[in-house]
Amino acid sequence: MRYLFGFMCVLALAVMSLGGCGDTNVTVYCGTDGTGGSGGAGGGGAQEFPCTEQGILDAIAEGGGPHTFDCDGAQRVTTEAEIAIDNNVILDGEGNLTVDGDDDHRVFSVAEGATAELRGLVVTKGRSEGDDIGSAISNEGALTLVDSEVVENDGTPLGNGAGRSMTLVRTTVSRNSVGGIFNGDGSLAVIDSTVSDNGGIEAGISVDGDEASVVLTNSTVSGNASGISASGSALTLVNSTVRGDVGNPSADGTLNATGSIIVGACVDMLVTSNGYNIESPGDTCGFNQTGDQSEVTEAELNLGPLQNNGGPTETHALGAGSVAIDQIPLEDCVDADGEPLTTDQRGEPRPETGGTMCDVGAFEVQP
Repeated sequence: MRYLFGFMCVLALAVMSLGGCGDTNVTVYCGTDGTGGSGGAGGGGAQEFPCTEQGILDAIAEGGGPHTFDCDGAQRVTTEAEIAIDNNVILDGEGNLTVDGDDDHRVFSVAEGATAELRGLVVTKGRSEGDDIGSAISNEGALTLVDSEVVENDGTPLGNGAGRSMTLVRTTVSRNSVGGIFNGDGSLAVIDSTVSDNGGIEAGISVDGDEASVVLTNSTVSGNASGISASGSALTLVNSTVRGDVGNPSADGTLNATGSIIVGACVDMLVTSNGYNIESPGDTCGFNQTGDQSEVTEAELNLGPLQNNGGPTETHALGAGSVAIDQIPLEDCVDADGEPLTTDQRGEPRPETGGTMCDVGAFEVQP
């Protein structure tokens, strides 16, 4: 599946310079020949570093990449201090590396002007000082998380600064103490990812600022204090599933929704529907375009529990007879840029093999 978000063109150009992008399976990170660049500014090609805190620091200092680590299977690195990423770099933990802040300090920060891609990492046990946002990762540059987990951090784990960009691809943000992601007047793209079961009174995703933009594609937000809190900001949902309210009282945010499920309410949102959306159980979003459904009961929706249904992230499956099944004609099964949406959140075919209609939400029922 290939994605291209217009508002991330600058990020795309920056990450292309890092090299090794052919492994991300995300088109915007690759050169026209699919091979990517030849390393970050002043950085070299891919290298393997020791699976230690110093190894991570050395990889960042080298720049470029993607750099891997000589881990003996699954390995946890407990850090002595916050790791500042101040160089253009790709760090690839290959699913083996857990970076642990020891409940003492933030785990990573991305400096202004730096472009960082973190792959195959677990980022955990981070703690920020006072009211600082981003106990796991604070981003003041351009950050991409691919095939990673941000779990069990104290405070809001991911913070995206004003004018900055953050992208999550096949990534889980879960079981953190205060919400999941804070986006302050920056650009946030959430693709094939899940934000779930985060504690406190904050939403799974909190957005604050008139210039902020958030696009969710094939993604799930579930089990948080509320779904997405959007204050004066622009939110786009494409074939996503949100359990929890969307919006914020007297905040005047905007919602552009296509083929998505909201189990909750739209709160003070100016809503534009592109069709095939479902609201359950009420009628607060004003979905009134082709294929939209409101006041859908729990039984009619028949949404399964959040669990491992295959793929890298947890999803809500659609049960037998769900009104979300086979609702979207193939020609309308597209992403935010009008390109065909050919897989669901798990990477399964959308529509299902041999099918001609797509399902609403992040999950596509297979034969």
